[in-house]
Amino acid sequence: MSTEPLRSAERRHWLGAFAALSAVKAHGQQRPAPISQATLSGDQSSTVERKGAAYVSLERFLRQVQSASVEVNLRQVRRDGENARQGRASLQFQRPDRFRWDSQSPNDQLVLADGESLWIHDRDLEQVTVRPLRSALEGLPTGLLMGSERLLSSFKFEELPEKDGLQWLKASAIERQGLTDHITIAFLQSMPRLMQITDLGGRGMRYEFSAWKVGPVAAAQFRFVMPTGIDLIRMA
Repeated sequence: MSTEPLRSAERRHWLGAFAALSAVKAHGQQRPAPISQATLSGDQSSTVERKGAAYVSLERFLRQVQSASVEVNLRQVRRDGENARQGRASLQFQRPDRFRWDSQSPNDQLVLADGESLWIHDRDLEQVTVRPLRSALEGLPTGLLMGSERLLSSFKFEELPEKDGLQWLKASAIERQGLTDHITIAFLQSMPRLMQITDLGGRGMRYEFSAWKVGPVAAAQFRFVMPTGIDLIRMA
């Protein structure tokens, strides 16, 4: 059975994830707007501040965790809420513009951002695609976990009821682009444990995080080494 649907969805979400960088640069030195009752309810006329526990956890994570490694289980979620295909990957990142997404199953794929270029190595297809990082980041700013606090002003937030001992937060882009409808993140002790990106059709990709290692990541992890005998496709 082909694994291309999971490969495509996985790539689409992680290419969109670092669109956060262009959004942050566009904001410049603008301070993030505080979450408020207006933001939570969708009425932006009020300025009454109200930060829930999950939002505070997100702020703390963005502020305190500048680089980290984590193991990820991912699965597609159908409209009916049932799980479809599943996979595993590892993620390493260094704010604001470096990450390494290494998928072990069902697709043997590496997605790497080195601060200037975005490299995608489909090992099973023996193919590498590279493009400028900025041009690859057009779309939704869904890099909530790897962007900066300034990005928070690009979203509306809704605190959800605590469930399974986790703090839940729903984020929707104020200026919607692409097919993403909303992002849901669950925190435990200020660290993300679950994230689901749901599209306009009710389908989604669910990420379960485990074995967080907070701290510096070796610079070599964010340098792409071109394999020999592999096709290279350059895109603008």
